[in-house]
Amino acid sequence: MNFDLDEQQTMLRDLVARFASDRSGAERRTADRRDPAGFARDNWTMLAELGLLALPFAEENDGLGGGAVEIATVAEQLGRGLCIEPWLSDLMLAGRLLEQAGSDAQRDAWIGRIIAGEARLALAHAEPRSRYNPASVACETRVGLLHGTKTFVLAGASVDAYLVSAREGGSAGEIVLWLVRADAAGLERRDYRLTDGSVACELYMHGAEAERLPGDALAALETVFDEARIASCAEMVGIMELLLATTLDHVRTRRQFGQPIGGFQAIQHRMAQLYVRMEQSRSHLYRAMLAPADPMRRAAVAGAKAFISENALKLGEECIQFHGGMGVSDELAIGHGHKRILLLANLFGDPQSELSGYSQLVA
Repeated sequence: MNFDLDEQQTMLRDLVARFASDRSGAERRTADRRDPAGFARDNWTMLAELGLLALPFAEENDGLGGGAVEIATVAEQLGRGLCIEPWLSDLMLAGRLLEQAGSDAQRDAWIGRIIAGEARLALAHAEPRSRYNPASVACETRVGLLHGTKTFVLAGASVDAYLVSAREGGSAGEIVLWLVRADAAGLERRDYRLTDGSVACELYMHGAEAERLPGDALAALETVFDEARIASCAEMVGIMELLLATTLDHVRTRRQFGQPIGGFQAIQHRMAQLYVRMEQSRSHLYRAMLAPADPMRRAAVAGAKAFISENALKLGEECIQFHGGMGVSDELAIGHGHKRILLLANLFGDPQSELSGYSQLVA
C-alpha cells in the first residue's frame, strides 16, 4: 500500500512546516505563552490568511473539506514545530461540533467568522466528576437558563462564545448543546494554566442565557471526539519526531569518556528502540486515518490513541533522561514537547481508558 502524500497534500505539509519554522520554536513558544490567551494573535491571523482555519469545515460551509489525511498532515507538522495555536480545540472540537449540531442559521453566523479568524468558540463539556464519559453531564437547564459547572475548557480564556453541554429541563433530561456568549449574564469564568502552559478555564453558570443547538448532541460529540483523537495522535507523532531528532543530535555531540555518548552500544540500542516506538506509532496513526466507517474506524481510533499515547510518553521520558536535568528546562524543545504530550495523551481518555474502550469495541 502506498502511504505517500499526493501533490496537494505535500504542498499542505510544506506550507504548515514553513509556518512552524518561521513562527514557532522553544524560545518564541515561551514568549507567546505569556499572552493571556496563551498564544500569539498574529499567528492565528496568519493561519486564517493561509486558509488553514478553513481546512476541517465542509465546502458547503465555505471550508476546504479536509479529510482525515489532511487533518493529520497539518496536526503532525504543528506538533513537530511545537506550535501553540489552539487549532485542535477551536476547530476540531468547538468548530466542528457547531457544524455537526448547529442549525443553518448558527452555522451561517459563526463558521465564516471562525474561518476568517474573526471569532472563536470553545467547547465546555467536561465536568469535575465526568472523568472520560461523554454522557456524564450534570449541568442542566431550568426555564431555558443554564445552571452548573464546566471544567477543562481548552483555550477558553479569550473566546467569543462557548458550546456547553447540559441536560434539558432538569437532571433527567436529554443532553443538548447550547451556545453561550462569553459576556452572558449569569456566567463566571476562572482561568488557569495547564501542564503545557496553555490556558484553560472553568465556567460557573448561575442562570446563564443560552441558545439551543438542534442537532443530536451525543452523536455529534462522539463523531467530533474521534476526529480530534486522530488530530491529537498526529500531533503526538510530530512531537515524537522532533524529540527523537533533537536527542539524536545531542548524543552525537555530547562527549563523555573521550567520545560522543552515541558511540556507546547501550545508547545506540535505546535510541533504536525509540525509533521503533515512533514508527509503530505512525503505523497506528495511518490505520486510524484510513480505517473504513464505524465500527471499525472507532476501534482503530481508540487503539491508535492508546498505543501512541503510551509510547509518546515513554519516548519523551527517555529523551529527557538522555539530556539530563536540562531536558526539562524551558530553554530546550525536549521539555516543551513532553509537556504537550502529557496533555494530549490524557485528552479524551488516558492510555488505559482508551485501551478499555478499544477492547469493548472489538469484543
